[in-house]
Amino acid sequence: MTRFFKWWIKHEFNEDLSVDVDILPVIPGKLFDRVNLAYLLRDHKERGLSIFHFYLAYFKSWWSDCHTEGYHSNNFGLVTWFRPKTFSSDFKNEKYFANNNCAKISHVLCHELIRRKGKKRKIYFDQVHNVWDMHVKEEMPFLYYNKQFNRVSRDSEYKYVTIDTSKIEY
Repeated sequence: MTRFFKWWIKHEFNEDLSVDVDILPVIPGKLFDRVNLAYLLRDHKERGLSIFHFYLAYFKSWWSDCHTEGYHSNNFGLVTWFRPKTFSSDFKNEKYFANNNCAKISHVLCHELIRRKGKKRKIYFDQVHNVWDMHVKEEMPFLYYNKQFNRVSRDSEYKYVTIDTSKIEY
């Protein structure tokens, strides 16, 4: 997925953003030892505030004003990561992850990448949500990509789903 989003960011935003993967350590234990926003922000600060960090969390960001169960801030992104209740064939799992996670990741990335271009909140927040709402209400289809990063239809095999950035005026 990181290779895809590196390509997608370059293709859609003409920005060569380094995309690295790291496993965030989860501290087992009591309720107060679980990962939360304070923990993620501390991790972000310790790793360097100038580096863009994106976290896939197993909890909802109730503090966010973004209705995709995501959150973004300066060089920081977070989205709730959903897993299927039961795993089935690889093809069905890929579609599940694409439909339930990739589109939301692209949404949160849009917020931050457009904000980094110096655009006002009306564009990087409101316009992204307007396009998202059109996708969710099925007035406009999401964009679907196969494992070679080629655009395909929703009816074919796809591995990644993104928001349509061509509808955002930035």
